[in-house]
Amino acid sequence: MTTIIRSVKINPTETITTLNLTPGSIGADISAAIGCSMFDVVGLADSIDLFVDDEGLINGSPLNLPATVLTHLLGSPTVIFGTAIAVSVTPDGETIGLTDRQLVRLQKAFAQKPDDGTIDTLVDSLSPFPTIVSMFRNI
Repeated sequence: MTTIIRSVKINPTETITTLNLTPGSIGADISAAIGCSMFDVVGLADSIDLFVDDEGLINGSPLNLPATVLTHLLGSPTVIFGTAIAVSVTPDGETIGLTDRQLVRLQKAFAQKPDDGTIDTLVDSLSPFPTIVSMFRNI
């Protein structure tokens, strides 16, 4: 039986989908899914890691607003550019598949309106993008 790593792919311009990764080639699979040569990891609440393009800001990747809002909702305010991949992580730092509970938490985060404190933090983080900031101010 082949084990898979259940993840969520958060594309800035398309849909948010589940993605099955192969444990033996996790780094290559994530790089290919993100479309990058180097990635970074943003640690979120509930043992969720978000793999992102390490050079997304400087290589012309688009702002990933859904992933940016997610990082703010789950405790690590970060502005994300390009595609992101959410996975689970063990206390030892091993990448594993998202649990059902984590998947539901991500789905709820994407579906909910951010609270006022999160919106304030988003406005600060996204201040270089006045059009997006005005959108948040009008929520």
